[in-house]
Amino acid sequence: MHYLRIITLSCKSLMLLGFAITHCNPVQAQTIQDGTWHGGISIGGSLASSNTSSQTFNVVANTSKATPEDKLGFYSLINYGSNKVNNIKTNTAQLLRLGGRYDYNLSDSSFFFGGSELETNKIQNIDSRYSINAGAGFKMIKTDETNFDLFTGIGFSETQFGTTIPPSPTSKRGFEFLLGEESTHKISETSNIKQRWAIYPGTGDIGTRSTLDINLATVVANGWTLNAGASLSYTSKPSNNFKSTNSLITFGFGYKY
Repeated sequence: MHYLRIITLSCKSLMLLGFAITHCNPVQAQTIQDGTWHGGISIGGSLASSNTSSQTFNVVANTSKATPEDKLGFYSLINYGSNKVNNIKTNTAQLLRLGGRYDYNLSDSSFFFGGSELETNKIQNIDSRYSINAGAGFKMIKTDETNFDLFTGIGFSETQFGTTIPPSPTSKRGFEFLLGEESTHKISETSNIKQRWAIYPGTGDIGTRSTLDINLATVVANGWTLNAGASLSYTSKPSNNFKSTNSLITFGFGYKY
């Protein structure tokens, strides 16, 4: 229930922000199949200094190149944070996620895909994680206002943990299934929202994990954008009894091309 409540609040916040920002330049939900790279990047952060000091920095980026035959896309998420008290520095966030996927269109409504993802999240005791997967998808909705895809497949993942306390393992690896959906919605003449939800039921002791990413971009002038995002992750078998859920809300200024 806690995970679903976070998702509901995040979606409402992003939708309200999108309708509140002034309309300037038009955007599209439909993927542009011109063989040229299109995407966007958003950068945000904060810096505070007094008796204590803190800083945060985050980057969200995605890019893709599509033709009538296929599509290649990449995405990344960086989040760093630290606090300093009495000259003692403590890291509060160290997340890096990089991924990509290649789609080959079988028809106007179906495709094969292959993808991979790399991740490190020191605060969650994840030194490194990689996953590879392949499968098939179906384009449920394809209009100027909305793109909505469903996909499923099978893959393999391996996670290396940092400090572990026996009997917790130092690593986990195994095969996992993939069930997911992703969409792009044009919510106004200047704003669109992208979201992707994937669930990975795993074999053996790797458990089930899930990721949800939501990103809102509103064009304000000549490709420059105001951005908001939410990223949530869940694992059924965390290391050393760490929390099962991890959430991140970002706001930033970016560029769309």
